[in-house]
Amino acid sequence: MRILLVDTTQYRPTTPLFRDAVVELGHTLRFIDEGPFLEPLEHSLVHKIAYRLRRRRPLSFGRFNRTLLDEARAFRPDVALIVKGTYVAPDTLAAIKRETRAYLINYMTDDPFNPAHASADLLGAIPQYDLYCSTKRAILGDLDRAGCLRPVHTWFAYKPELHFPEAPLSTDERDRFAADVAFIGGADADRLPYVEAIAALPNVTLALYGGYWQRHERFRARARGFAVGREYRLALGGARIALCLVRRANRDGHVMRTFEIPACGAFMLAEDTDEHRELFKGGAEAAFFNTPEELAEQVRYYLTRDAARRRIADAGHRRVITGGHTYRNRLAQILALVPAR
Repeated sequence: MRILLVDTTQYRPTTPLFRDAVVELGHTLRFIDEGPFLEPLEHSLVHKIAYRLRRRRPLSFGRFNRTLLDEARAFRPDVALIVKGTYVAPDTLAAIKRETRAYLINYMTDDPFNPAHASADLLGAIPQYDLYCSTKRAILGDLDRAGCLRPVHTWFAYKPELHFPEAPLSTDERDRFAADVAFIGGADADRLPYVEAIAALPNVTLALYGGYWQRHERFRARARGFAVGREYRLALGGARIALCLVRRANRDGHVMRTFEIPACGAFMLAEDTDEHRELFKGGAEAAFFNTPEELAEQVRYYLTRDAARRRIADAGHRRVITGGHTYRNRLAQILALVPAR
């Protein structure tokens, strides 16, 4: 199968999600990288202002879409798999489908109806896709109402080459990443009460990795910057408890860390959602909480039970690595939904 993949290298090594998987499954790949087109947004004030004035269209929007269409015309894919596709114009998708007869798939990792992400292009593209794979089960009804041809719920996954138990190589690394509780993720407003509940516990070391924690005076001393690649594994491995919070604005039932934390061998304390319950047995493969108060209780409980934490972490690790949850598995599951021609 000839697969045109659109994703980004902006968040390497986590992204792109499926590039290696396409080749591993024996398909022919043409990869279109959004990253270089969007890089000026990270550094240029002019580009940032233009992005706002153009209603979330970067100055490179036209060039990116022309490149995508030209590549599709030359490659003639059987499938065009687009991850998120925030900057893919509906007209570009229509032209690809009309001129190449490619089967169009979106793997949507955000909620396109969330005002933080929504744009006329993102919403207008929904009816163009033949298959819309959303990691948010809660948005399937909205996708139907938006004219989606075939909305399906799809899980996140993990990368075995990136997410595995990592041992520190030195005492310095061990000390640097040691924590009672670690959270990797941004300082969203709805997450603050949960983190505050942990911060209020006496004699509990809390490590916060991700964006904007330093903006909050209460958490500034606990902010440890970003953790990617090996440091991501060390941050999880150095924590006695790894916190897994979903993003409510995205209507998440699970997140990338749902798979990545257990894959790295860490003990996961996760928000109690239907999807987390579907994936893990509570108290045996992960631990769950609902409220900030319950989270604090769970932290106090498990910090005094080393053997239980290790047993649950080991069971959660086995569940993930034997459960068919790699991005290679996920790609195979998605492609199995493509009709035979």
